[in-house]
Amino acid sequence: MDSIDLTYASLPLTVITITGVLSLAAFLLYKWLLPKPIHGIPCNKEATRSLFGDIPSMLNHLKTHKTFSDWFLSHNTRHKSPIVQIFPNPFGKPVVMISDYRESQDILMRRTKEFDKPDLISDIFFGLSSEQHMVLPTNDAFRAQRKLLQDRSEAHVMAPGFLNGVAAPQLHASFMDLISLWREKMRLSEGRPFSVKVDINDAALEAIWASIFGIEETATITREQVTLLSSKKNIELPPSVDLEVGFPRASAPPEFDAILRLTDTIEIVIKSPAPRLVGRLLRWVPRISKLLKLRDEMISAQISKAEKRMAHTKGTADKISNAVDHVLRRELMAAERQNRAPHYQSKVIIAELFGLLVAGHDTTSTALSWALKLLAGSQDIQRKLRSELRSSFAAAHSQNRVPDAHEIATTQNHYLDACLEEILRCAQTATIPSRTATTDAVILGHVIPKGTRVMMCGLGGGLMVPPFEIDDALRSKSYHVAGGGKVGEWGSGDMTEFKPDRWLVKDSATDSQVFDAMAGPHLQFGAGPRSCFGRKLAYLELRLAIVLVIWSFELKPVPERYASWEAVEGLTHAPVQSYVRLVEA
Repeated sequence: MDSIDLTYASLPLTVITITGVLSLAAFLLYKWLLPKPIHGIPCNKEATRSLFGDIPSMLNHLKTHKTFSDWFLSHNTRHKSPIVQIFPNPFGKPVVMISDYRESQDILMRRTKEFDKPDLISDIFFGLSSEQHMVLPTNDAFRAQRKLLQDRSEAHVMAPGFLNGVAAPQLHASFMDLISLWREKMRLSEGRPFSVKVDINDAALEAIWASIFGIEETATITREQVTLLSSKKNIELPPSVDLEVGFPRASAPPEFDAILRLTDTIEIVIKSPAPRLVGRLLRWVPRISKLLKLRDEMISAQISKAEKRMAHTKGTADKISNAVDHVLRRELMAAERQNRAPHYQSKVIIAELFGLLVAGHDTTSTALSWALKLLAGSQDIQRKLRSELRSSFAAAHSQNRVPDAHEIATTQNHYLDACLEEILRCAQTATIPSRTATTDAVILGHVIPKGTRVMMCGLGGGLMVPPFEIDDALRSKSYHVAGGGKVGEWGSGDMTEFKPDRWLVKDSATDSQVFDAMAGPHLQFGAGPRSCFGRKLAYLELRLAIVLVIWSFELKPVPERYASWEAVEGLTHAPVQSYVRLVEA
């Protein structure tokens, strides 16, 4: 009986002890899981007291906005500092935000041993294509894969010979289909506005598809649209000339639909608190898994066709008419050097071709969509550009034809170059380049621990908003060795305005205005050795598209209800609305 009484008497003490230990453990776990800010860098104090960090703030922002870059930049504005830290990942390390062009350029171009991949692009593509070179750190695997597309030789897919001689004609043909489609829509709309968002997406995908796989392999939905609309004498029109017109649409080929739907998933990934994890999980969603399988089968079939062409042409360079032929030739050359059999159907080659396809399509379609809005809203600039084009391509003008691919790709036009650069600057197609610290490093006087993600805002100081005052003593040694870089600065009064003339400087030798790519900053293609590998192709695509559109049409202002500047962000920063009102030029 006494032993029973003792047991019951000791039970409350045991419960109390266990409860106390569990409570202490829970408290210590809570404290351990709380965000741990880097000393001295401004941050949101409320975020450091929540297990979820800045996630609630980000999600609240996304309830009313379709963009996230402005949320990132708001922290620099809030703390009045070119360097801040945020906590957008659950239980993760802080992310450092830089809002200063010169510091961003220094990190991307000159401090590559301290800052490398992975970055936000790595996270985005990890689920869709983990073998893509954009995902890899700068190692031997990365260098080997990049050589499939680009190296220092004169025979790669970003070399002038390939771009001007092979890619340009394919791109020109695809964009001419778009011009034909818009002529039909202009005829049927009778002066009313119409949306071109889907048209641009289709044409941009067809254009990059043609340059990668060849024009004969391109299922042209744009051409089918032209056939469909040209058969109609008229369509039902809204009563007002200021109301938009809708058009019947031909169905998209399944391979096109797969690529477009896969790129749509990027918006889900990039706006999640854990993009790499979400991207990986999406692969197991049956609908996405089916699209990925279709993608791989489609690219594999194109590789098989390229193998047959290469067997017929013996892999000679002058017989190459598209990018996949070139990539296979590069793989054959690498295999011969390494005394091995070529791996044409490898996951790496499929991933590289997919990456080229997605990046080339998304960047071009987004930039062209913004270009139409910017030029329609700037009639004087549009007229000047058209006049400059008529002058540069005088032969085409006198012969009442459009300039051909070779003329557009190789003829220098300083005002056209200035317009293209200003379109990309204002469009802000890519808003947040980023890197990860590979060692403890110092940025603006603050020690950044190894493994910390550093994001650089393409809308930030010196780019689209005035720069912060920064003591040069806080800058890195590499910055000072480079003399701060050779890029000029924009005046703070007109940074957000569309002004192509900002890229023109006077050439004293000719007493004329010439294009200067170093006149001022932008980060649309990143910078340094890990900058966008398809930059030259993107410029060529946009150049061809803009010349053909402005040569063929006058872009008239559209009614206010169709002229919103609201944007949505996925892989790129794209306009929500894209409408035109066309008149024959």
